[in-house]
Parts: sequence; structure tokens; C-alpha cells
Amino acid sequence: MSFIDCLKNVETEIEAAEAIHCAQKYGETILFDRDKKRLVMWREIYDKSPEQYMIKISRILGIDSLKHYEEVDKTYNLTMY
Repeated sequence: MSFIDCLKNVETEIEAAEAIHCAQKYGETILFDRDKKRLVMWREIYDKSPEQYMIKISRILGIDSLKHYEEVDKTYNLTMY
């Protein structure tokens, strides 16, 4: 299993939060990008493979602003790692 497997088959908010936690366990850094208005994985700078998943996860969680990211983080503890 790899970090990308964590991001597949996500349909609900809880699954999206669990996918973020799983990817973080593999050492991935996930943060909110103000320009893209969504969650990004740092590796997207050189590897676009997680981009489609991060777009979907951001949409499922409704993250489109820093304020909403902070609210979702409080609910699901997205920055736990």
C-alpha cells in the first residue's frame, strides 16, 4: 500500500478525513493552498499524481477558503500529524 491508495475510493467527509490522516502516516504533507483554494499535497510541486484526489477530497469536505479549512480541521483534526 502507498499514500495514493489512501486517497482512492473516498465518498464521504469521514472517509476524506481518514484519507488525509492515512497519507500523513506515509509522510505526506497536506495543507491549504490559497491560490488554488483547495487542499494540496506538497509533492504536487513535482508529482501531479495526487492532484485529482486532493481536488475531490477538498470538494467533499467543502474546503474552498482558509477559514473553512480551519473549521474542518477542528472537526476532523486534519493537522494531527
